[in-house]
Amino acid sequence: MATKERNIFSALKKPVDAVVLVNGVEPNLDLSFFYATGITSGLFEGCVAVLKRRSVEVLTSELEELSAKQAGVRISVYENGKERKELIARKLKGLERIGVNSREITHENFLSLKKLAKGTKLVDVSHAIEEARMMKDDDEITRIRKACEIASRTAADIPEFIRVGHFETEAAAEINYKMMRLGAGHPSFETNASFGPNTAEPHYVPGAGRLKKGDFALFDFGASYKKYVSDITRTFVAGRPSKEQEHMYGVVLEAQLAAIDAVRDGAHGKDVDTAARSVVDRSKYKGKFIHSTGHGLGVSVHDPGSISSSRDMILREGMVLTVEPGVYRKGFGGVRIEDDVLVKKKGCRILTTAPKEFMTI
Repeated sequence: MATKERNIFSALKKPVDAVVLVNGVEPNLDLSFFYATGITSGLFEGCVAVLKRRSVEVLTSELEELSAKQAGVRISVYENGKERKELIARKLKGLERIGVNSREITHENFLSLKKLAKGTKLVDVSHAIEEARMMKDDDEITRIRKACEIASRTAADIPEFIRVGHFETEAAAEINYKMMRLGAGHPSFETNASFGPNTAEPHYVPGAGRLKKGDFALFDFGASYKKYVSDITRTFVAGRPSKEQEHMYGVVLEAQLAAIDAVRDGAHGKDVDTAARSVVDRSKYKGKFIHSTGHGLGVSVHDPGSISSSRDMILREGMVLTVEPGVYRKGFGGVRIEDDVLVKKKGCRILTTAPKEFMTI
């Protein structure tokens, strides 16, 4: 995979001599480090990427040397903390302006970098990094498509391996196992398996809930493949659905299809959000759609970019976004249907292919 330094430098509002990405300790890793370097494995805790307009160099410990070499990037290896500091200071000597990703660098690493880069001005270039990450190239799209394929096959098979009586934690474990059997490196994020009234909480963490007949069963999950991720949600019902459940599902599906139909190059994110929200607000569930319609997807499950009423982002060909309207009634349950889409000149390509008709477990 090619490195991405040119994309970042092209998006800068003011020039810098270098962009320096510094990782903390898990979970405080800057995912832009992996985006910029093209590295597909390893943690790279405490490691540094020095980006110049036409070069990338990774300053790495011996722990990650092999992973860095496999990515084909230029590397310098240090053996201990003292060597690390000396190496960073040497690589940054003489630079006047260094860009940092202020949204991801820890305060400790910022202060350390400031001390090591004596006399150098540190400036925030997080906006340029986000702008670069929003546009996906062919290799990135290939990885995302594979992650989507894994998640889609898993979602399609849920009625075969999730049963009445399963605990939420048990269902989440089955989904994670299935994805990794299909080639995922790991789940994109903590898998949400929620049953009954718990489905009314969008960011639910699986607990001791047990699937009973008549319950909604909502599954929100994704696969990571070579550092790129997918994000899919499907909602089922255990046994025969009630009329209320069928109606709620129908409203959400109509809202999602309306939003997907509005996605195209040049479309405004607010308009796509409105397309989904207006369907819900014309129904009895007005005010029950309590989050944005979508977000960016890439090396992070919440990559830069959004489809939201609060941000009027213009969609561009090459962006990958989620489309995920939902309706939630406390004490009853919720429905969310989520797919990942690639923005095209005329419309979009849906990357997640699991069935969306209302299915039973």
